[in-house]
Amino acid sequence: MTELSADGYASWLEIIDGDAPFLLIAPHGGRAGAAARGALHPKVNDLETAEITREIAGRLGARALINTAMDRNELDCNRLSQIMQRAPWLLELIVKQLAAIIRCSGHATVLLIHGWNIIEPRIDLGLGLKDVGGTLRPPPGAHVSANNTFIRGPVSALAARLRDAQINPTFGLRYPGGAAQNLLQGFTPRHASSEAVPLRQLAAMATEGVLNALQLEMSVALRLPGELRERAIAAISDTFVDNEAASREEIPAGLYPPVHIIRQMAPPPPRKTVASSAPPSRVGIEFYDPATQLGGMVSFDFGPGAAGGRIMILFDRCRVALFTAEGKAERNGNRLSIGPLSLNAAPGGKLCFRGPAVIVDDGTAYLSVERALAAGRLDMATEVEATLEFDGAAASFSDLLVELDELFAEARASRMQQQALSLMTPPHAAFGRLHGAIRLNNNRRAFEANFRLGASFTGLGPQKFVTRRMVWSNFSRPRGHDAFEARALELDGDAQHRIARVFRGGQWTSCSLREIDIKLAPSLTAPERIRAAATQLNGAQLSIEGEPGTFIMLSRPGPDGTRLHTLMGFAEFKLGDLKGAGMYEFSQRVGLASADSEPEESPDG
Repeated sequence: MTELSADGYASWLEIIDGDAPFLLIAPHGGRAGAAARGALHPKVNDLETAEITREIAGRLGARALINTAMDRNELDCNRLSQIMQRAPWLLELIVKQLAAIIRCSGHATVLLIHGWNIIEPRIDLGLGLKDVGGTLRPPPGAHVSANNTFIRGPVSALAARLRDAQINPTFGLRYPGGAAQNLLQGFTPRHASSEAVPLRQLAAMATEGVLNALQLEMSVALRLPGELRERAIAAISDTFVDNEAASREEIPAGLYPPVHIIRQMAPPPPRKTVASSAPPSRVGIEFYDPATQLGGMVSFDFGPGAAGGRIMILFDRCRVALFTAEGKAERNGNRLSIGPLSLNAAPGGKLCFRGPAVIVDDGTAYLSVERALAAGRLDMATEVEATLEFDGAAASFSDLLVELDELFAEARASRMQQQALSLMTPPHAAFGRLHGAIRLNNNRRAFEANFRLGASFTGLGPQKFVTRRMVWSNFSRPRGHDAFEARALELDGDAQHRIARVFRGGQWTSCSLREIDIKLAPSLTAPERIRAAATQLNGAQLSIEGEPGTFIMLSRPGPDGTRLHTLMGFAEFKLGDLKGAGMYEFSQRVGLASADSEPEESPDG
């Protein structure tokens, strides 16, 4: 039974009164509960949005409806179908609030405050529109939630204030708010024929032109306490503090870049019968310095389904610093970049990053993204600057990218099944040394690391496996590098797929993999030991042993509705008399019985 507050509504809903012509709504301000723990793919609640909505409402003198405790996995207050079925009183309350505002002011503005689990400072502006080549267009079926004057006026002014505050505004980059069941669409004429009376009433307000609605998707860097959060709240509040101007006046021509708007709905796209497309090409660099026990993974996405870019630093055994960026990664020859993250993958090239990162002190927290973000803190000035040194015999990074592009282009052209794609041999990688410094928590750390460069080592792609064990290690020699890579996949039906290869004298040679043993510890910590053995073509035996230095535990969505638990990190390896450094991974498919507070999203994108 739902507990009721003194005003007769659910106790998890906080209601704030105000005189300004605004209604603020925080649909996902609750926290994970039993429903999240019982789901294989639970949604992540929008942490800190309840507090942020409360503060903006106070600055504006506005009304607000704030979900402070309801887990979105139990009741999603941003889904009209769930609200109508399980909490119809909420829609009735929204109508009541807006009707009162319109009676007093003649118009009303709705601001929906959401969270976006990327880390770069960004707000995605949802209006039922997407920015397509500089023009705002509705996705198929979407209705626009505001009039042109509101979009060219206060929304344009907000975008300008955000840019001035070094926050990147985008229009519908990830969340245009155009889906039929999205709450934002309830403030458009879209549901004028709905059987639900409150939805028809909201549609009538929108049709009369007295209602504008804007969805604000705030990234993690803008929600965690700190300077960026204050800048974001100030930009939003200052934009709408002049109530009449915010709702009625268009920004004078020439003050901000013009906004071109196409309001008619695009026709639905033709239905495609093709099954699934190939995954994006994820390329980048992984590096580890055993002396400082500091390692990092940097990757960029290209092609269909590209999600942006990221840098994850593992340090102090199980501490994690993470930055993720959304949008299109750029490639200019050997240089890859997105936002403040760049990699010039040529001899003497630089790996550079300067920006915010979320630091989590316990790498096991990432078994739940929500739990990790709740425990995280924002480091505004994380910096990485390092120089790459290659073995002269290694393939150029341009060649690696061409090989990767051809791999996925071939898969798409031949419409390979996911299982077949998962067994393709990964493109060859390049190895070398990376030396530089990193600044975390205002502490500078110099490092001399071994690196692997090429297709992202731990990217999941579409692979369907029961378990996956992988290692790579780079061993420096006076005149170059030796390297070893191996992976063993256990597939359904007791099938197996095994790959091993060694890089020596500037050439890759395939081997026969005998074993990869990653022995897990009885508790949530690094493996007890790592060992791999292979037989070379000439019959020579090759064996490496690893001493784990860092680790992180992840829960990631797998293909076909599965879920994967991953333990991975960096280790110091030995190959005979040679010492080297590299990575390890152990992933296994899990079911509901062992899924605990698992996130919908992966922290590495």
